[in-house]
Amino acid sequence: MKSIYAATALVLGTIALAACSEESAETEETASPLSASEGRLFLPAVEGNPGVVYFELTNDSDRAISVRRADVEGAASAELHDYMEYDDTEMGSIGVVTVQPGDTTSFEPGELHVMAFELDPSLEAGGSTTVTLTMAGGSTMDFEAEIMPADAER
Repeated sequence: MKSIYAATALVLGTIALAACSEESAETEETASPLSASEGRLFLPAVEGNPGVVYFELTNDSDRAISVRRADVEGAASAELHDYMEYDDTEMGSIGVVTVQPGDTTSFEPGELHVMAFELDPSLEAGGSTTVTLTMAGGSTMDFEAEIMPADAER
């Protein structure tokens, strides 16, 4: 008889913990310390080349937040990029972008940006796509990026 009570308590405890876990996951997802605005994905001028994503990223928290990954819906892969100086100026993949408390970091031409590789042909100017940023620690945030033609003003 004791085993029935123990089994029942174990099942009820598991259900209660699962409910708490779901609630905390929802809270984390909706309470992102970062906000993004002015998201734009520029299509490449030459089919098969990568597209580029620009946006403004604001840290509304009281601690530094590091973004370690970007994903673009409709792209096979995406990378955080910056322009770096070597013998001449060139761009390259970077591992992390850290936004200080209260600061806004601009992803713009000639600076930080997201490269979007192997774009799906269904991505067309005038539409939109979702960009997902993953922060150190694994939390994520999504924002919409308007799809722009290659020749649009940046």
